[in-house]
Amino acid sequence: MKILLSSRGLFALGFVILVSTNIVVLFGVASNRSGNHDAQIILTERELQLPYQTYQIHKENSGLSLRLDWRALGRDENNINYMDRRSPAWFNAEKLEELGFNINDNLNSKDNKTFYRQSIPKEVFIVLENDGEPYRAAVKRAEVAFEKEDGLLKANPEDKMLRGNFERAEKKLKHMRITESRLYAIDAGLDPKKLRKKYGDQTRFIIAKGLVKSTYRGDNKGKEVAGYITKLSIENIHVPLNYRKIFDVVLAQGKLKHNEFAPPRYKVELAYGSRLEPWIMSVESMDDKSDNK
Repeated sequence: MKILLSSRGLFALGFVILVSTNIVVLFGVASNRSGNHDAQIILTERELQLPYQTYQIHKENSGLSLRLDWRALGRDENNINYMDRRSPAWFNAEKLEELGFNINDNLNSKDNKTFYRQSIPKEVFIVLENDGEPYRAAVKRAEVAFEKEDGLLKANPEDKMLRGNFERAEKKLKHMRITESRLYAIDAGLDPKKLRKKYGDQTRFIIAKGLVKSTYRGDNKGKEVAGYITKLSIENIHVPLNYRKIFDVVLAQGKLKHNEFAPPRYKVELAYGSRLEPWIMSVESMDDKSDNK
């Protein structure tokens, strides 16, 4: 026998579900922010960016969030392979097995290329380091690439192709030094406490939940199984209303164009709580345009 609810009954049921959901969300937020912070770190516009669409649909009363922008240092010495930005050099077959992936049964399969591309992502804990050795190594790669193109152009100053390569290398180096994110994924694990013990500086290392999967690199002559970081579980961070004015100024200036090399316009104190979920503690405008930190 079917029971049909009246419109008033449906409204009441919807209201109860909405209230219950909000209570669960608020309880989770309170639980995450209670006790000691797992991390408390200063990031800038380089690492916490306003999403591009925000500039397109910006309205005075609309919600606002920042997107956590991060990188990974791959095997490609030229640092131009997008795959390497999500499949770092340290994320090898051994690390996949450590994270619980069973790769031995499929490594020699004729269809392993398809298998690894379609593997199911798994949530683990990702370690992110701000302004550390991986970032400096990436800058060094950009410097080496620039010096190489500079030498080639000086030897053949009339070559248009070499000039184009030089200009791209010069632009890449400037972006690396001034505007690109310095936040790099450096490790992953299943136990956040062990990771925090290994990476103890809470002002430099973030431990965040993220999705990873196995993938396949190479060809028939040299195939290799590797890990791929699909995304962080939380990459968009809500901006509290009391900090909105600072971002309204930035929004009014518009998004920086790709060929501009402007230093960051704001810095954010970001905290990660007991559930490893982030929230904004404070925001400051960076009026000193010479400060890239």
